[in-house]
Amino acid sequence: MRWRIPLVVVLALFVAVSCDQQPAEPPADQVAEAPAFNWMNNPDNGNFKVYRDVFDLRVCWSDSNNGLRVCQSTVLLSQAGWPGTPEGGPEPDCGLQEAEGSVDYQDVGTYVGDIPESWLHAHQQGDAWITIRDENTAGDCFGDALVAEGWGRVSGNDNDVFGTGDGANANTFRFRGHGKLEASDGSDVMYNGHWQWVCWPDHPNRACNVTSVVNLH
Repeated sequence: MRWRIPLVVVLALFVAVSCDQQPAEPPADQVAEAPAFNWMNNPDNGNFKVYRDVFDLRVCWSDSNNGLRVCQSTVLLSQAGWPGTPEGGPEPDCGLQEAEGSVDYQDVGTYVGDIPESWLHAHQQGDAWITIRDENTAGDCFGDALVAEGWGRVSGNDNDVFGTGDGANANTFRFRGHGKLEASDGSDVMYNGHWQWVCWPDHPNRACNVTSVVNLH
C-alpha cells in the first residue's frame, strides 16, 4: 500500500488582486496561463484559524429510487472510512486494490482564547475512484453487480464539524461527485451524485432530512 504523509499548512483564505487597470490584451500566442488559486493554494498569511491537511477518503451511499450504490474512495473499500462502515472484506473485483493518494481538507475554526470552540466550513476536494454497483442484481462486487467505475472529482463540506450548534441554523454536511466512468460493458457513462444531511438541533427529535442521489447517463 502507498500512504501519503499528511501535510499541515496554515494558509490565507483570500487573495486580493488589483483590477484597477486593464492592460491591452496581448496576442493569443503570447497569453500566459494564470495560476488557478483556490482555498488550498492561497498564500500563507499566518491565519491560525485555518487548518489544512490531506486525508484518505471513503464514503458510500445508496439511491433508493434506482437501487444504485456509489463509493467514492482513495483507499480500499474494505478499509474503514468516514462516514459509514466498511463495505466488507477485501474485494478483488471492484474498487481500488491499493491506496491512491488523498483529498485536500480545510477547516476554519472559531476560538475562545486559544481553545477551539467550533470548526466551521469544513471542505474536502480531490480525485477519487468511483465505484457504482446495482444492489438489486447479484454479482461479484460485494455480492452486487458492478455497473461502472473509474476516476472522478469529489468534494464535500460541513457547516459545523462538531454538529453541536444550537439555534435556528441547521447542521448541514454533504458529499458530491462527478466524472466519466467505464461501464461493465466497456462503454463510457457520466456519473453525478450527492449525499446530504440537514439536521435541526432545536427540533425535539433533532430531526434530519437525508438526500441520496446516484445518477448515471
